Amino acid sequence: MITVLGIVTVVAVAGVWMFRRRWTQLVIGATVAFPQTAGIVVDGNGFPLFYLAVVELVVLGAPAMLLALARPRTSPQARAAGRRRFPSDLLGVALVVWAAVITIAGPRIFAGTRVFDPALGVDSQVGNMSLLAPSLGNIAQLGYLTLGVLVLLMAGRLFPVDTRLLGSALWVALVLGAVRMVAEPVWPHALLQNMPGYSYATPERLSGTFYEPSVLGLYLVAAACYFGVRLLRGPAPRTRIAAVLALGLVVLEFIANASGTALLGLVVVAAAGAAVLLVRALRLPAKGSAKVGVSPWAIIGGTGLLALGLTQLPLLYDLTVGSAERKASSFSYLARGLANERSWQIFLETSGLGVGLGSHRPSSLFFLVLSCLGLVGTILLVVLVIVALVAAARSEAIAAGWALVGVLVSGVIAVPDLSVPLIWVGLAVCVAGSATRADTEFLQGTTAQVPALEPAELVE
Repeated sequence: MITVLGIVTVVAVAGVWMFRRRWTQLVIGATVAFPQTAGIVVDGNGFPLFYLAVVELVVLGAPAMLLALARPRTSPQARAAGRRRFPSDLLGVALVVWAAVITIAGPRIFAGTRVFDPALGVDSQVGNMSLLAPSLGNIAQLGYLTLGVLVLLMAGRLFPVDTRLLGSALWVALVLGAVRMVAEPVWPHALLQNMPGYSYATPERLSGTFYEPSVLGLYLVAAACYFGVRLLRGPAPRTRIAAVLALGLVVLEFIANASGTALLGLVVVAAAGAAVLLVRALRLPAKGSAKVGVSPWAIIGGTGLLALGLTQLPLLYDLTVGSAERKASSFSYLARGLANERSWQIFLETSGLGVGLGSHRPSSLFFLVLSCLGLVGTILLVVLVIVALVAAARSEAIAAGWALVGVLVSGVIAVPDLSVPLIWVGLAVCVAGSATRADTEFLQGTTAQVPALEPAELVE
């Protein structure tokens, strides 16, 4: 059964594909804000809106992709674009191949291994872990990974991509989170919180369009990184104004969210950003370059935040130190620590091979990848992320690069879900966010050919 939002998604994707190809990234980005909202429900299992949109893109773009592969371009620009995208393409495909091998074989080779079943709560399995066996969850998680890598391969080829793909996702999540803050009594729970098997959080802490506050916390960290960089590096006044408004929403929702994931994620990313700025400040003068400049907008914004913080010291203490103390003393914190510890044991017991996607659920994205995909999968994913971040640093997608860092840091802290759409959208924007004409030459002469974005269009 297709849901109301599923119908809207299918119609929107088909519409932009046929009539306004360059808007495809905006529609895809909007679905990223609903990772726990079902587009299709079949036999008690839900299929998220984002992955429904990706499947539709694969179907719509398949003829053009096959035609392009049958008649490849040989121009120097096309070959250069292929070489630029080849490392990320190869790593993505290798990750899917290895994931398929270990996800199919792992639950059979290591059947009976004690794991934290992803279908059950972590807390309930402390002292009573499940026994590993093949399940539908293995196939589902492998499918999500495959579709995520397909986004990486299609972005910038089937449709133009720049940082707006990520920006639209974050804007939708922030705006709807703010709407829920003031309109909880009329929030459309039946429309948005319809994923079978999910236990959605109560309204005491803001969770926005997500099923629990920690996932919103991950998006808030990504939004803080993305809009923070755009505030500092934005080439146009309207870009900086929009970034200030978005960061204001991030602050308000961070307070209502009260998530330890958001708190620790912001601290880690802020420390990383400070380290990068310090290194640049020390290196540039030595090369004879100008010193690192500071935007007046950054000074004004920083002064305002400092003044606000000084007037709210008790509240800030409760949100930071107090929140951390409460979390560390809870049974949930203990249970998640045990799940992570068990992940390391699984990694050792399987000789570094892993037990396959969907077989075990720890409390950290790192331990999820390590225990489920093993050493090979972990290395492939880490190298893919590094390649994407390097590509972002060399293009217009630097804001997306920092947002990806924020997503991964938050995932490592407390969101053990490799199917989070923001991960794959972030990777796609980093490797294809410059939207060069050479990339689109991959489809030269086919019905899926799309125009490259001009430099002025990359601002927003």
